[in-house]
Amino acid sequence: MPALIGLPLVPLYLFTQDYTMIVVFFGLQGWFAGGGIWSQAPAYLAERFPTEVRATASGFCFHQGAIWGGFASPVVTYFAINWHLGFAIPMAIGTIGGLINVLLALSVSPETHGKELVADVVLA
Repeated sequence: MPALIGLPLVPLYLFTQDYTMIVVFFGLQGWFAGGGIWSQAPAYLAERFPTEVRATASGFCFHQGAIWGGFASPVVTYFAINWHLGFAIPMAIGTIGGLINVLLALSVSPETHGKELVADVVLA
């Protein structure tokens, strides 16, 4: 739900020139398109992996996000400066692309709600 709500907020925040709207929609975009999604990520990731690799797989995913997310600033700056787009258009493309990526990942992920999750590996 946060990603769906965040999608229409992106252009309202990035393409307005009214300061009040920028402040309001920046807060809403952070609430839904930023914090609203990633505050749910630990619980989401913990349910998506088999029990025996749950902690390792979740940590791997978080660190891949941090590594690749670190490229966002240089890439946005490159397009803003070299393609003469300004920062709003590359930021909008990146944000909408990320939100669509979250929605696609959720749509193809297995549903584990209500299922009993047990380890397949027996060590004793």
